[in-house]
Amino acid sequence: MRDKQPRHFNISELNEYDGKEGRPAYIAYKGKVYDVSDSKFWKNGVHSGLHSAGIDLTESIVNAPHNEEMLKRFRIVGELSEKDMSRKKLVNRLERMHLHPILVHFPIAYSITIPLLSFIYLFSHKAAFEIASYFMLTLGLLTGPISAVSGFFSWKVKFEGRLTKTFVMKIRYSIIFTVIIATCFAWRTLNPELLLTRTTLSYIYLILEISLIPLIMILGHYGGKIVYS
Repeated sequence: MRDKQPRHFNISELNEYDGKEGRPAYIAYKGKVYDVSDSKFWKNGVHSGLHSAGIDLTESIVNAPHNEEMLKRFRIVGELSEKDMSRKKLVNRLERMHLHPILVHFPIAYSITIPLLSFIYLFSHKAAFEIASYFMLTLGLLTGPISAVSGFFSWKVKFEGRLTKTFVMKIRYSIIFTVIIATCFAWRTLNPELLLTRTTLSYIYLILEISLIPLIMILGHYGGKIVYS
């Protein structure tokens, strides 16, 4: 009698076994799919409030306090498809490049430089500093979304897209930061003389620029909580 061939799951099929509403709880590790439904540590498809069933936990288990030996107590119900395995390896390789910690430094640097150059202009009366501030504003607007995309990627891969309070606050302040820097860019682009005229509107614009600094500090605070928690 021919041996029964193992079932092959793609990622979408694996996602269906999330342990919620009476569904079985499956997890994948190094290409194997395990049934953890009967484990008290996977109640409602959640493990220790950190990991969810229905996904590939290869990277998460590698970084866990326990090793893969604990998986031997669970039944293997199938394997991940080769296509999804290759995709997962690529995603994990990208995550190990730490793109977000690299890219996030660019909007931070630009956001601090923008109001600093504007202040230098106000005291020196040299228009070159105001123009330089506008260039930094442009670069900040361009690099901010790139940093946000890399952060979203890390959040989905490393933290499984969990909406904890820290992530909610980081997303909220990221949106505020983007709105303010986009507003400053649009306002200054439409009115190149905005800061040069030194009217009430000029100082409102300057206050918006200055607000980028505490916003960056708040985002850094929550980023630190994510890294060191």
